Amino acid sequence: MSDAPIPGGPGDMDEEALKRFLKETFGDALPEGALDGLDLSALAQQANLPQDPAQLRAAAAQMQHLFAAQGDSPVNWQMAEDLARRTAAGQVTLPGVETPSGTPGDPSPSAEQVAELRQAAQVARLWLDPVLAIDVPTAELQVYSRGTWLARTLPRWKPIVEPVAKYMAGAIGEAISAQMGQMGDLGAMGAAGMQMPGGGDPAGMMERIGGTMFGVQFGHAIGALAREISGTTDLGLPLGRDGEPALVAANVEDLISAHSLDPAATRIFLASREIAHTALFTAAPWLGRALFSAIEDYSRGITLDLDALDEMVRDLDLSDPQSMQARRPEEMFVFTRRASQERALEELATTLALIEAWVDHVTTKALTGKLPDLEALREVLRRRRAAGSPAEQMLSKTIGIEMRPRRVREALSWWESVLATEGETGREAKWDHPDLLPTAEVLSGTPQAPRTDAAAPAEGAEELADVTIPVDFDAELEKLLSGEGVDDAPREDEQGRLREDDEGPGDGGTDDGGSDSGDSDGSGTDQDGNGPAGDAR
Repeated sequence: MSDAPIPGGPGDMDEEALKRFLKETFGDALPEGALDGLDLSALAQQANLPQDPAQLRAAAAQMQHLFAAQGDSPVNWQMAEDLARRTAAGQVTLPGVETPSGTPGDPSPSAEQVAELRQAAQVARLWLDPVLAIDVPTAELQVYSRGTWLARTLPRWKPIVEPVAKYMAGAIGEAISAQMGQMGDLGAMGAAGMQMPGGGDPAGMMERIGGTMFGVQFGHAIGALAREISGTTDLGLPLGRDGEPALVAANVEDLISAHSLDPAATRIFLASREIAHTALFTAAPWLGRALFSAIEDYSRGITLDLDALDEMVRDLDLSDPQSMQARRPEEMFVFTRRASQERALEELATTLALIEAWVDHVTTKALTGKLPDLEALREVLRRRRAAGSPAEQMLSKTIGIEMRPRRVREALSWWESVLATEGETGREAKWDHPDLLPTAEVLSGTPQAPRTDAAAPAEGAEELADVTIPVDFDAELEKLLSGEGVDDAPREDEQGRLREDDEGPGDGGTDDGGSDSGDSDGSGTDQDGNGPAGDAR
């Protein structure tokens, strides 16, 4: 882009070129005379628009294409998907991140890779079945390329991220509008009756730009995930097809090479984890819905730091989408969390930790003694989870998907406790309802599963220690029902107070030889016929 001003217009900017740019960008939505009286030079400088007329025409065409592709969605999915595919193939990388190593491009799985992974899945099913009290999925393991992983998981990603994107696009649009002086030049354009592409007002156009920026960042993130993720459940979410386990062949081979792992053992280990995840989500269909709902609860109250976003927008060239791609996610999105968000995030992190710990628990039970490199394989995954890739960090910040290593360790101890006290059936029964799962507070304490009634200590044992239980309970019950010993039973006065043993007749007590029980007709006279017993009180 040329920085040299073009003489002939206000502020050394070619006003006629600017008018053509705006008309080409907004088409028929720009009414006749809408630009009269506006300081187009100041508007162009605020938006960092190019000064060369040819570059302005190119920018107008590019903006029209972006708006048309976005439609009514809060995310420009066409751009996001295209960028994700290119990132997955290694053609582009996250800004500031080294070029990915491993298998170049996006190779299709070879027949040999498919056979090896499916054989590993058969072994994994055989070893998992004895340690699970839920059904092991029988669907054949699918073997994906990176592009196929994207195509299969995008339908699940869209409803997850759109609630986040809707707010974030609006917040980004507000920051851009403020930077461009919406209440001045853009406000005047709106007042003149100008409608932006797809309808709406100038603020709506800025929101679309925000959706484009989010699409760029999200496309980078899931494209990077497609290069490193092993299956469809690595993040603890059911992102693949229901009941269908799948692995990405190129990424499995990259993991084996990067850590010098035993190929056969690694394939069985990863297949076991994918199948265990699939079994859990199939047995507890509410679980996936609960996870997606928790993400939506988190995103509903998401708050962007508009000051930081406004600072980022100051140097943004709106006519050049490449400038958007050059922004690192941490530069784009700075969040402040409300108390409601912290609670939602805590619940989501706890559920994800319980899922990961359960999978680790059951696969370890199934593979111990069978895979000699089991602990080394588990350690590789723990380290990857603790480090977190740039893509995972971006997802953690935007939609709250975060695997906390300490919480996972606490959950693993809890599952071990459940197995020891309630067995496999009791362990799997915890997934019947969310109320049966422990909270973060329970996990952070001493892990202990709920005891059975027989093993639990009796409540109030100290208070009941001196109570004598009758030897012949039936005989004692018969005495109570027949009224035997009623004269010795404690009595209350009219105020509900317990009568003292030493109270005299004048105080409502009984004498040594009498009875203060009433006559059979209920008149309540004493033995001397002095009227109702209550008169003596």
